[in-house]
Amino acid sequence: MPWAPPRTCRCGRIGRGRCPRCDRARGTAVERGYDAEWAAYSRAWLARFPWCGQRADGRRHPEHSRCAQRGARVRATVTDHIRSLRDGGARLDPRNHQSLCRSCNAAKDAARGPRL
Repeated sequence: MPWAPPRTCRCGRIGRGRCPRCDRARGTAVERGYDAEWAAYSRAWLARFPWCGQRADGRRHPEHSRCAQRGARVRATVTDHIRSLRDGGARLDPRNHQSLCRSCNAAKDAARGPRL
């Protein structure tokens, strides 16, 4: 399997994989608000809205879901904040959540740019 080419991190480090300096600055998942309360909320959300692209109104929205754009019914695995917490999105407000599959969630994150 070929190695991924080195990349330049936002801090200027050149390398492969995650940057230890930037990961420390970002904080742990719990420090960012993803604690046991969030895990329980997320499980309940995904049980209620199991399809990629679903939001609180029950409909599938194509804005961040490539699956919904192509009309594919794919099981969601992630409860995503439509507006991120770092941009002022509400942590436990159902109007700020959508169900996404891992692929659509990664594509949304990649399109957003590096985490600060």
